[in-house]
Amino acid sequence: MNRQYFPGRTLARFRYLGAKAAGGLVFGMLLLLSMLVVATGPNAEPVERAEREWPVSYREVSPSAMAPTIQVYGKLETDQSATLRAGVTATVATVLRREGDWVEAGESLIRLDDAEVLLAEQSARAALARAEAALRSIRNEHQLARDLGLHHETQAQLAREKLQRFESLHKKSMIADAQLDDVRHEATERAMVLAQHQSRLLDFPNQEQQAEAAVAEAAARFGQAQLDRQHTDIRAPFSGRIIALDVATGDRISAGSPLLSVADYDGLQVRAPIPVDVAQRLRRSLDQGNPVVAATTVAGERLGFELQGLAGEVKNGQSGIDAFFRVAPDSVMALGAVVNLTIALPEEANVVALPIHAVYDNNRVYRIADNRLQAVEVERVGEHLDDTGSYRVLVRSPALGRGDQLLVSQLPTAMSGLLVKPTLADGELTSSLAGQWSSWQ
Repeated sequence: MNRQYFPGRTLARFRYLGAKAAGGLVFGMLLLLSMLVVATGPNAEPVERAEREWPVSYREVSPSAMAPTIQVYGKLETDQSATLRAGVTATVATVLRREGDWVEAGESLIRLDDAEVLLAEQSARAALARAEAALRSIRNEHQLARDLGLHHETQAQLAREKLQRFESLHKKSMIADAQLDDVRHEATERAMVLAQHQSRLLDFPNQEQQAEAAVAEAAARFGQAQLDRQHTDIRAPFSGRIIALDVATGDRISAGSPLLSVADYDGLQVRAPIPVDVAQRLRRSLDQGNPVVAATTVAGERLGFELQGLAGEVKNGQSGIDAFFRVAPDSVMALGAVVNLTIALPEEANVVALPIHAVYDNNRVYRIADNRLQAVEVERVGEHLDDTGSYRVLVRSPALGRGDQLLVSQLPTAMSGLLVKPTLADGELTSSLAGQWSSWQ
């Protein structure tokens, strides 16, 4: 097949190749221009970011001996209380004191009607007088019997001598048998009278003993009557406060009925359960003669207590041992009140007191050196509550020394090497900063 030539197609082809070559030329020129701009442009310096300084507060510390404290809750009670009961059956005449009143030892509290006991006392007095009179009569009879005994012995002796004479005369046939018999009868009667009298004399000690026993019994009844009369005046056995009143004026009560209860405020104590390990430390202090004290605040008044003893065992349902703290007799607290005690434990050496937010993870604090933080591992010894009520944590570490600046702010980003801007802390500043850092968490 013969190939034919077409001039229009050739021209289009040249146009296509020319457009393609022009596009390549433009792209090359743009690429060359970009390379020239990059090669001839200025060098950009890297931007350095300034390290942030964290504002913190610090406190200079000086390790020293301090007493840790522990807070426990106890109950105010008394080691003795008395429930006064009626000693007689009577009517309540007057109630002189009310529940909650403070009373002194020996003070009259309730008076009972004493009419019945007065009658009983008069009867007992009369019975005693009658028994004493009977005893005196027996003693008089005994004395008279002793005096008559001499006469009976004399009469009996005369009768015996007379019988001997008559027997001698009868042997000589100078008297009749009837006369001898009469004398014998008389001598026998005298001997019988003497024997009866002697027997009576022997019985008089028994009669006197019985009479004396009767006097003693009557005296006891009279004494009981006098005691019953005293029981109509109910008095306080010791100084304290009336904690219960069970009767009112006009009540008829029998012997043994409860009248009122009084708590001995000389024996006031706070019973507080404490951990076993703390109890062992306190017992050791007591054995060494070192007093253990505690304190609390009641109605704005700060009261101090002294440990007087510890229980010997852990009671059922408790995890600690009861400690007993002596309370002053003039305490304003009411029995049964719950008391928040702050107990001072034995001193610990080389400790530092810090706010609780200054201790991180319970075993780490931060020292500030050259405006940077340094982590220091510490031993947490205990807590301490000072007289102003400020709570502190006691820590100890051989790496801490006098004059060290410790971070007392709560800083969430605290770590070794962190740049800080320290400010010496006071009480108010520390609290404000602690709240500030806490709000960031």
